[in-house]
Amino acid sequence: MNNQAHTVPAKPMNMLLDALHRLERYHEEVIDAEQRLATAKRSFDEHVAHLNTAYTAACNRAIELGEKNFPEQFALRGLALTFDDEGGCSVERRAIVEPYELLSWAKKAGEE
Repeated sequence: MNNQAHTVPAKPMNMLLDALHRLERYHEEVIDAEQRLATAKRSFDEHVAHLNTAYTAACNRAIELGEKNFPEQFALRGLALTFDDEGGCSVERRAIVEPYELLSWAKKAGEE
């Protein structure tokens, strides 16, 4: 058997040890990202809970001005916010498709 055809890494144990250390660092980064995400989610949820106070004040002001059809739904960069009569606010993510994206569909349909 030819030694050149079957080359073994010079330090396989050290390579494994290095790979394990890299994996540990990546795992720590994942944990940190999960913690940041959980904190951001809590802040987002708290803000949503406080939105109703601002909405109620704006709605009351609109009524004072004689407006009877104050909107209950708002669109905000991929979010749909809906206020209900019981003081709640729901937030949904909505995919936004830009009109220029229709060009790829037109290409697929042979229209371009």
